[in-house]
Amino acid sequence: MEQILDVSLAPAAGSGIGRRLADMLLADPEFITDLKNAFADALKAQVFLFDRPSGKFDAQPDWKTRLAAAVAILANMEGEPVKRIIHQHLGEGGDPAAELDRAIENNPHLIRAMEKQLARAKRRLSEKLVDLPE
Repeated sequence: MEQILDVSLAPAAGSGIGRRLADMLLADPEFITDLKNAFADALKAQVFLFDRPSGKFDAQPDWKTRLAAAVAILANMEGEPVKRIIHQHLGEGGDPAAELDRAIENNPHLIRAMEKQLARAKRRLSEKLVDLPE
């Protein structure tokens, strides 16, 4: 399988120091490999508990760390960053439809990402044999 190393920050995913840091990290060719390795290690995380009778440490799976890593991986595979961007633009209160219109007005990348997510959701619903409302 071909390894894809061309990664960019999602459009409208923030500004300021967060965006600058993300741009710097993504410019490093080793970053994606390091990130993959970090997730792989987190999925195998262990915690060491001291066993008094034996006087030794016993390795146990660190389920909290493993679950957090799995959730982070799946969230990014399922489009959570797009949802986070939309939420960032909507903010607290206000008319969500009007705010969403303003957020995507001049952002074709965000529009395509949203259309992709909508198509995926419709496909999943149709696989469950649910009639979609028009």
